[in-house]
Amino acid sequence: MPEGRGFSWRQLLTVEPVLFLYAFGLFMNIPVSQQFIYHRLSEAKGYPYHFQQDTGCEGKNLNDSMKKLEKEVQTDASYVQLGIVMFSALPSIVITLFMGGWTDKVGRRPALILPTLGSALEAVVVLLVMYLKWPIYCLFIGGFVHGICGYYTTIILACMSYIADTTEESRIALRLGIIELIVFLGGMVAQLTSGLWIEKLGFITPYWIIFGCHMAAVLYAIFFVPESRAKSSENTGRLFSLQNLKSSWRVYAKATGSRERNLVVLTFCNGFLAIAVMGINGVVNLYTLHSPLCFSPMLVGYFLAFRQFMHGTGGVSAIKVLGMCLPDAVVSRIAIVSYIGFLIFLGFSTNEFMVFMAPLVGIFGGAGQPVLRAMMSKIVSEDDQGSLFSTVSSIEMLCTFGGTALFNSVYPKSLKFDMPGFVFVLGGTLLLLPLLSTFCLRDQEMFTRRRKINSENTKDREDEEEEPYEPDSPGIYVPDDSPIIPTVS
Repeated sequence: MPEGRGFSWRQLLTVEPVLFLYAFGLFMNIPVSQQFIYHRLSEAKGYPYHFQQDTGCEGKNLNDSMKKLEKEVQTDASYVQLGIVMFSALPSIVITLFMGGWTDKVGRRPALILPTLGSALEAVVVLLVMYLKWPIYCLFIGGFVHGICGYYTTIILACMSYIADTTEESRIALRLGIIELIVFLGGMVAQLTSGLWIEKLGFITPYWIIFGCHMAAVLYAIFFVPESRAKSSENTGRLFSLQNLKSSWRVYAKATGSRERNLVVLTFCNGFLAIAVMGINGVVNLYTLHSPLCFSPMLVGYFLAFRQFMHGTGGVSAIKVLGMCLPDAVVSRIAIVSYIGFLIFLGFSTNEFMVFMAPLVGIFGGAGQPVLRAMMSKIVSEDDQGSLFSTVSSIEMLCTFGGTALFNSVYPKSLKFDMPGFVFVLGGTLLLLPLLSTFCLRDQEMFTRRRKINSENTKDREDEEEEPYEPDSPGIYVPDDSPIIPTVS
């Protein structure tokens, strides 16, 4: 594993541009597609939704019949969005479970290229729906294509594994925090501009931008990202092999004692965080469109961008500053408490000022998942990073889908009681489980010690006491023509 005191530009220009372009397209897709669905449903039902005006609805001036129509549109839009997430998430979970062990053998680049290509194909489907006026349920086709190509799950697996391959162990948490910041920044820029594009140019132009970003990500991954892992001498021919599937779960079987306990606890905590962080996204848009807030597309974009910026910069700051004086477990607890505050505050927001204050309350919330992932990475061997993160990414996506299903199902029911913010209070309550679970971690010194490499020849020593810290071997010769990314000293 490379060592060094800092990161060079060469290190930060590997997977980061691919992830930024992918995140930009993905997060622009969220408000654009949701507001396009909302527009089409409103048009079909006769509800006055004005996506090219300063306010999206009539606010408190709605009469009883219009309020009834608003609830119908919000309910239908919530279920359509749930369907798109289902067609994307479920196939991606299966693909990713095979992909992790496979990338441990063939390298990480295929897992970067496939989901970016799938997202570009999804954008083509959406453009066809817009141009040809196909039913909005045809959007499920695009979601499915993206899903079978790996979706967000696989590209996160690839990036996390790539970082683990090329970064000194003591700096993995910070580097994963930077990856999280890249995602947030991509989302911030996309959502900051999405409302402007919608108000000025409608829905089609933003989707051409989304398509262009995803194609740029494909080309960058193919031509500019060096491989981080040499191909294994084993038979690597088949992606869909039982061996690749087993390797995703075998990583948990290899861990013993407190390592196994900690790995399970951290996986549970990370999954529950995904429920609230990712699963709530679809409801946030509907919540801000609902009366009395009635955000315009531009205001929705500004809020989502501000939220992404605060969580991204706050998360990296928490990892860097708090990590200097506090253990990883304590930093993760601070992050979870901060995100709970964000959800609760947003749930009780009744005006624009309160909505925009909520991300400030949750400023450290973005540190939670990077810290948990880094802690897991330190438990397993270098050869199991892809298998670990394939399982982690699949569980995250399963929890994201579960959270989306939960919140998008509860949200329409909460409208019957005029309590649209209830889903955020529910999300904050659920996060108490991972918060309390972090107190179940044992032998936390393992998160500051160097990982011990597991191999077939050292299995008999896995149950023995940890060896004292010793520096890594001086260096490994890499030929000049090697396709593997060189270590940075």
